[in-house]
Amino acid sequence: MTKRFLISKDSKFFVGQVTLLLALLTSLSPFATDTYMPALPAMAKDFGQPINLFEITLTIYFIGVAVGQLFGGPLSESFGRKKIALSGMLLFATSSLLAIFAPNVEVLWMLRFLQAIGGGAASVVNMAFVRDWFEGRDVARLSSLIGMIMMIAPLIAPVIGTLLLVNLGWESIFFFMFLVSITAFISFLFFMPESREASLISNKITFNQFFGSYKKVFSSWKIVLMILSLSFAVAGMFTFLTGASFLYIDYFEVDVNHFPLFFSANVILNVLLTFLNYRLVKHVEPIKILQVGLSMQFLAGVMLVFMASRSNPGLWPVFVSIVLYVGSLGLIFANGVSIIINHFPQISGSANAVIGVVRFAFSGVIGSLVAVFHTGTIIPMAIVMLACTVIASVLFFVSKRIPLGGQLSGV
Repeated sequence: MTKRFLISKDSKFFVGQVTLLLALLTSLSPFATDTYMPALPAMAKDFGQPINLFEITLTIYFIGVAVGQLFGGPLSESFGRKKIALSGMLLFATSSLLAIFAPNVEVLWMLRFLQAIGGGAASVVNMAFVRDWFEGRDVARLSSLIGMIMMIAPLIAPVIGTLLLVNLGWESIFFFMFLVSITAFISFLFFMPESREASLISNKITFNQFFGSYKKVFSSWKIVLMILSLSFAVAGMFTFLTGASFLYIDYFEVDVNHFPLFFSANVILNVLLTFLNYRLVKHVEPIKILQVGLSMQFLAGVMLVFMASRSNPGLWPVFVSIVLYVGSLGLIFANGVSIIINHFPQISGSANAVIGVVRFAFSGVIGSLVAVFHTGTIIPMAIVMLACTVIASVLFFVSKRIPLGGQLSGV
């Protein structure tokens, strides 16, 4: 019944339609985190629990996404990209709705974990769709295009979250997540064609098939180090996300209604640099642009630690440092992903899953350090963010010195 709505790859509208749909799919996680952050202090007060217990819900979400992507990638190779995307969106929607009625923070942790598994399984197939249809620099360009549209979500999410919080309470934020995921589910059901070749969809998976795909991805030291470098660069951003509400609302005493303005500045720079990357990648190798992005992030991390270590850190210097740090990912992420998955055309779902699993697992663990070592200052956040970008840069430069064929011992 839905086939009559599907668009052909030969259509001039094909790229536009699938880009919008994949951007909508990828926006689930930004909506699950960025609409939610302004509500953390209010939820802590409502439940009568310290705020760090609710910051942990962000960490749990990152880890849950990693679990969802771990299984979603290989399953999409065997069952098709579309089925896995739809299943993940349905789990995300159900968990979002149930979270409204969470009686305590422990139940909320569990529901956020399930929500994240669904979001991870759904979003992991986004680049697999792209790699099934395109190759080479076109992957980086389309990834940048999807990223630009997707960034509308974190740009407006804090505004939506704040408006919902102030007028309807934190529960309405979860209902909003439910509506977004159901909209994405219906849109995919009717308008997104399957990208995986029918001959490659077996509708079954064995233990060897599942781990065999991952074994191929981990067969090269160069690729492994690239994945780790990308993961640490992104983990620095998630460290900021974990402590953003404390940083601005509690520490600098920014009015909750102004929080979206401070947060959105990160997204605006990210979008601008992503657009720049979209134009540059036609003429410049993605790895060169990636190197510039990592350098920019490193300098921003150094500046952030310097400002945080002062006896009275100023809001605006810290704000500028963070905007530059997070914005630099516009030159880092799409290029890193395209470089990695272009090496694995037949198992792009698993390759993207490895990127996602490592990225969100690292982000969850590293981001939790801010909540665990909460000192009432911004120094822990600044140190962790600097450490992430230093490690990312070191791993990247080491990977450049290794030939693509460099094999891991025992593989």
